[in-house]
Amino acid sequence: AQACFMPPSASTTEDGRGRTKYIPLEQTRPSWIQVGCMMFAVGTIFTFGVYKVFHAPESPVGLRGLPLETVTLSTVVGLPQPPSPYHYSDFMAWLKHTNFSTVKGLKWHPDVAEFNISAAAKGKFGPWLTGSSADMAISTAKGINKWVFMQDIMSNGNLGLIGAPGMHLYILRRLLEASKESSHPTFLDAGCGPGYLLMAWALAAGGGSHAVGIDIDKAVIASAQRYLADPAAFDADAVRLPKDVEMEAHVGDALNPDIDALGLEAGSVDAVNMGLAVRKMEDLAPMVRLLREGGLLAAPICKPSDEQPSSVSTGKCAGLFKVFRKGEDGVLKRMPDDPDIPVTFVVALRPEELAATAQAAKSPGPSQAAGLRGKQ
Repeated sequence: AQACFMPPSASTTEDGRGRTKYIPLEQTRPSWIQVGCMMFAVGTIFTFGVYKVFHAPESPVGLRGLPLETVTLSTVVGLPQPPSPYHYSDFMAWLKHTNFSTVKGLKWHPDVAEFNISAAAKGKFGPWLTGSSADMAISTAKGINKWVFMQDIMSNGNLGLIGAPGMHLYILRRLLEASKESSHPTFLDAGCGPGYLLMAWALAAGGGSHAVGIDIDKAVIASAQRYLADPAAFDADAVRLPKDVEMEAHVGDALNPDIDALGLEAGSVDAVNMGLAVRKMEDLAPMVRLLREGGLLAAPICKPSDEQPSSVSTGKCAGLFKVFRKGEDGVLKRMPDDPDIPVTFVVALRPEELAATAQAAKSPGPSQAAGLRGKQ
């Protein structure tokens, strides 16, 4: 390195502080070594530039098969901001009187229906939202700042990443019953998306509760982890998040979870929610192993293929949302008061199916652009 910046005819000496000084004897023209170094540097820069041009990485594709968006809300100019700190009534009043149609950069414009818990409690799932557990589910949902959990959706337009508010209320109402039977109620959300139900469980189940989410998409999990750590994710005046609750979100296969990576043991989970539909009951076997005796599991079960409407898009299925309790014999049994609620969900895909979907999504068609997780 010295040869590149010091002519070979130069000599060295030390100054009075022990520092080496180079004393060039020929300063009128560069040496052949210096010329060679300069040519090498120019050639290296040129080669690197050519490599970057012809080897630029493709647009990243998420494991759901959707191209990962680089747009974030921080780059959206003129996006109205909700009142802070968050309170449900103040937020809803602001939302109802805010016009997002002129905001450039948003791929999904906030819709009042996606945040209106009061209306959702009286909608499709309203007949089954009764009792103390339903009241807890409704008050908890109002205490969660769903705006935080919708950040990526506003940027990428994929509303299918999160369930409808009525669906969330019904899941909480049914599964919270299991939290009453444990001092450390543990909840697993398989296909957790941005983590909304993880926050809801932690707030509703209270001290000592443990909420674990799993999703196949690394980008979605990264967002979920960020949202769950955001102090603005809930109304601190309306709900309380005890210090001893745990909320985690992991990358993994919902149909074949790595229980060691999740930090769970067989028979340790009180409640499981399947955020994706399964074609047959056997697909729930890994979740059943994790569930304790008497634990609850909620899942959309696809109807037989010959009963699927032609209107259901590829990757989704028409099915029935069902709730089960694990019996003493280790077998799931339908809850006696469980209604057959019709739903449309995205079907849980195995890794090899996801790989094929991701390949196809490099040139997404209309159905892919709409999202891979179904709206309930």
